[in-house]
Amino acid sequence: MTAPASSPSPAVPWVTRLTLLLTATLTIMSGATIAPSLPAMQAHFAGVPNADVLVRLTVTVVGLAIAVSAPLSGYLTDRIGRRPVLVAAMLLYALAGSSGLYTPNLWTLMLGRVLLGLAVGATMTAGSALVADLFAGAERARFLGLQSAFTSLGGVIFLPLGGLLANVGWRAPFAVYLAALLIVPLALRLPRGETARPGVAASDAERIPWRLVGPAYAVALVYMVVFYLMPTQLPYRLEGLGVAPARVGFVMGISTLSGALAALWFSRRGGTRTPALTTGLSLLALATGWTLVSLAPGALWVVPGLMIGGAGAGLVTPNLNTFLAALAPAHARGRVLSGLSASIFLGQFLSPLLAQPFVRGDDVSHAFGAGAIFAALVGVGLALTGWRLAVRRAARTG
Repeated sequence: MTAPASSPSPAVPWVTRLTLLLTATLTIMSGATIAPSLPAMQAHFAGVPNADVLVRLTVTVVGLAIAVSAPLSGYLTDRIGRRPVLVAAMLLYALAGSSGLYTPNLWTLMLGRVLLGLAVGATMTAGSALVADLFAGAERARFLGLQSAFTSLGGVIFLPLGGLLANVGWRAPFAVYLAALLIVPLALRLPRGETARPGVAASDAERIPWRLVGPAYAVALVYMVVFYLMPTQLPYRLEGLGVAPARVGFVMGISTLSGALAALWFSRRGGTRTPALTTGLSLLALATGWTLVSLAPGALWVVPGLMIGGAGAGLVTPNLNTFLAALAPAHARGRVLSGLSASIFLGQFLSPLLAQPFVRGDDVSHAFGAGAIFAALVGVGLALTGWRLAVRRAARTG
């Protein structure tokens, strides 16, 4: 993985920049907004067979819906433009996300979460594609880093808010999704973005370089399987350590805050010339953090683990986004970036399923330990690959 160069981008209005940043807050952590209320939701649906697994899936089924629908989102984004897809997705986001306020049973709640997944996938794909259209070079890397920071800040805001609302009742956090309606008027003013011309075949130079894109998708999948232990398993870990539900969201917000700070650092640097090395080191930081969470004897010991792990996680997404945005030809940006969305959210869906064999009743510490080992193995491989590429580049330029 090496970072291609691009030409400078024209000035982008501040309203457009603000809208794209606010849109980012609705994406990756959207499914986790209800995480602080999972224990109460599980108690409410205790009579439903396999309620312990199904309730966890209300967070991650959003990821499955995105993974399945992402290719369609990418196709529509490339064909009819970024803005129409984004506006429609935000409206569906508010409607489907808030369905938990009034849904009568666990199965209709699941349906609402699936529809939310369709909306989140389209929002993330259209927003990222529009950023790739409007920015280039180091400015694109800076804005994608800033966008990733706002994605994490969405968790900093929505997770603690979900924790506070969980004190009112397990349904209350679903009201947070109505916030999307506040962004719709701004989204209507966005540019339409690049669209593919039907019937025009891409030249060799414009074809998607799948040999580089595919491995980036695989890394994104691994990263999210491990990182998403935080919203799906951490509430149970904290409950076992005596943390009250109202404080769970605030503790979880530490991870997303440190991720936001790391992404801001990435933005300030204007990206990196060694995405494989940086991503590998980021995964090693995530592994270190989750090791601390796994071994923590008390709630305060969880905090440094979340800070270190969150900082590592905060660098993975902007790295991969910048790398793929530079690789993708303009006519296929929606499809390439939708694949990244699919990989990330498939990881969200698989995370609790892959973690379940390591869960012992309410004890989820072994799940964090297993995730740390998995992330460390992939991180070491990526870091070594990136280091070799950096040495070769230095030898050529020297």
